[in-house]
Amino acid sequence: MNTSTLTVGRTSQAQTVTLRADARRLRERVARRAGLALIAWGRRQDEQRSYAANTDRRRNELVAARLQAAEFQRIALIAQSMI
Repeated sequence: MNTSTLTVGRTSQAQTVTLRADARRLRERVARRAGLALIAWGRRQDEQRSYAANTDRRRNELVAARLQAAEFQRIALIAQSMI
């Protein structure tokens, strides 16, 4: 038998204590869910940030390689005219 639903003989103070305990459990469940949602949001932000960082790094490497090739070509042309 489920004794938690029997209210015969309970005072209003006992009901208040029960309601407070239920409210506390509800707040704990809400806080736990909110915490898990914040952790998941933070992980998604980290994933996006790392993807953006990788994209920026690849773009910078390509630009650097192009600049290096252009500079090498410029120096080669200058050196060729000196010979």
